[in-house]
Amino acid sequence: MRTDPTVDVAGELRAMTRQVEAVDGIERILDRLGRRLDSIAVLVAPSGTTVPGDRPVPAALAADLRAVRTGRAGAIAADLDGRPVCLVALTGPAPRPALVVRRDTGRDFSPDERALLADASVPLGLAWRERQLRARAAQLDRVEARNREVVLHQLQAGHIADARHAAAVLGPDLPDRVRIHIVESADPRVTETLSWCRETAQRWAWVVRCPVHRRHVVVIAHADADALTNSLRARAVEEAAFHLGSSEELALRDCVTGYTHAFHALSVARHRPERHATFRGHGELSALLAELGSGWAARTLAPLLSYRSARPQDPDAGELVHTLASWLTFHGLATRQLKVHRNTLAARLRLIGSLLDAELAEVATQARLQLALQVVGTPGGSGAPLEQLLTRPEVRDWAAQQRAPLRGADPRLVDTLRAWLDNRAQIGATATALGVSPSGVRKRLGRVEQLVQRSLLDSPSARYDLCLAFGLTDR
Repeated sequence: MRTDPTVDVAGELRAMTRQVEAVDGIERILDRLGRRLDSIAVLVAPSGTTVPGDRPVPAALAADLRAVRTGRAGAIAADLDGRPVCLVALTGPAPRPALVVRRDTGRDFSPDERALLADASVPLGLAWRERQLRARAAQLDRVEARNREVVLHQLQAGHIADARHAAAVLGPDLPDRVRIHIVESADPRVTETLSWCRETAQRWAWVVRCPVHRRHVVVIAHADADALTNSLRARAVEEAAFHLGSSEELALRDCVTGYTHAFHALSVARHRPERHATFRGHGELSALLAELGSGWAARTLAPLLSYRSARPQDPDAGELVHTLASWLTFHGLATRQLKVHRNTLAARLRLIGSLLDAELAEVATQARLQLALQVVGTPGGSGAPLEQLLTRPEVRDWAAQQRAPLRGADPRLVDTLRAWLDNRAQIGATATALGVSPSGVRKRLGRVEQLVQRSLLDSPSARYDLCLAFGLTDR
């Protein structure tokens, strides 16, 4: 144990000052004080919590601590069970943080040690304010991230005017024509990737971390922001943990479609050496049926659209429609977008299934409901049922284009895809039906993904288009 009471006060202060900006600067300064003074050093925050958190201040010191924190005393020397204690207030408005130092032995503090305790309040106070500033900055970042996420939700819900108004406040503005990029980064680097994307995009894109897929950053860019697109692609080529999926140019009101296209392109980019890809599709079935299918869609969704909740706290029709749309896109991950518990999601889905008299677990049912949500409310329409609409030549051409990449492929791949769709897109049930291992089913579906250049195992998924395309060609 150290017995020399002399202390190099200036040297100690210089060493403490170097720790002020460290993330754990407070802990480092307290640890140095404790070792130099053979003591236990604790910082008591204005809220009453302590740093370190596992070192509570004895109740016997409560009155002295209160006097120091409220400004009635700048410092107090006390005694606790025969051991000297010093309480020193940090600078700032009351209630102030306080330094509490309790000696391990009965030896009193020397004049040099008391001088060090008094002077240590300065770097310790600076370290405390640095931590408070970091906490406030982190809180502001969380608020901004939440606001940006709200704008993304508004776009996905079709509230374009509201989204543009909110975006104008936060900056930058949302343009009329956009290109959607999805950047996938390794887990520890997502925050850095988000910052890099924002810095690179500047006023040319709206950048937000995906609320559903935590490793994804969504970039809603001006359609003519070629320099940004080139920068994103260049980083994908250079960095192995960076993948990029991009949509084609589209209208801002089609942002949901653009996101889905970019997601499919991302699944392709994972298998390319350059690690980036742009979606190349065959058109959307909803676009082909937009004018004629709205009547069928309205009839299909009527029980849901006309629903009136029995209690004010229960979800209304709008919330249920939003829940269904989110679940059809993200399945179990919809809880992240909707910000609800999984039990709440399950209860809403049971209600939706009851209202629509539909078995939501069936992929064919999901495909029809998603199509209905996409075309409902479109001007025009006819009274024809979906089965009649699907016999139109342009729809059959669309189905043939969907299946074209599988033409000539290993028959086992097509059989696996069919079995997977028939077994509610469940890997285990598909493996049992085919008599192969679950990993074998995953590998086959992964090969199908590469052939059709779209995502199957992740959400958003191409399962609905393929389900409808198989149904049409079978008929």
